[in-house]
Amino acid sequence: MDELKQKEIERQVERWDLYARIVPTIFLIFCLIMVSGGWIDFEQAFWLGLGLFAVTAVTWWFWTIFTIRQLVRTLHRASKNLGEVRKEFKEIAEEVVKLRPGQDTNDDR
Repeated sequence: MDELKQKEIERQVERWDLYARIVPTIFLIFCLIMVSGGWIDFEQAFWLGLGLFAVTAVTWWFWTIFTIRQLVRTLHRASKNLGEVRKEFKEIAEEVVKLRPGQDTNDDR
């Protein structure tokens, strides 16, 4: 289950990377065409860009918080599981010491 979430997060990061590379270029070309054609002026292009930037920033922020929460949960589960494994190893080591013939179990090692 955690591996599926990890793969999903990796795909999302790749999409954000692609978005960050392509969308600004497309926006600039679009605005250049629109301003050059006289359909909008520079101020309208500016406000459009500012609005798109704000929407992107807020969306990215919420995605980041969600992703960090997922990673913290995964790390917490891994830490908890490692603690349980360590405890089991200690118990097994104690049993092995008890099963050794000729060994004093009250030995202070």
